Amino acid sequence: MEEIISCREIDQVPEIPFEKLELLQLKDLQHLNSIYCNALPFLHLKDIRVLECPNLKKLPLDSNSAKERKIVINGEEGWWKELQWKDEATQNAFLPCFKSQGSS
Repeated sequence: MEEIISCREIDQVPEIPFEKLELLQLKDLQHLNSIYCNALPFLHLKDIRVLECPNLKKLPLDSNSAKERKIVINGEEGWWKELQWKDEATQNAFLPCFKSQGSS
């Protein structure tokens, strides 16, 4: 699997995908490179866990995704260091949310 929701199928996606999602756990998805092409508000998300997903370089988050919500992001240190952020404000907003798990 390379994408969870393809940008090519965006017209078939609900208005706010993953609206009620509380936990996003991704493990051993070697080819995954995209969750969703746009930032999402994640109204109820509390925990993101990413292990053994080396090609996932972006999360569908922006600085607004962090407002008034405390999301914990668990993952490998090496993966975290390779993440590409929408902008510096987003990176700064989520920096304190990271918890290192597994190998680096």
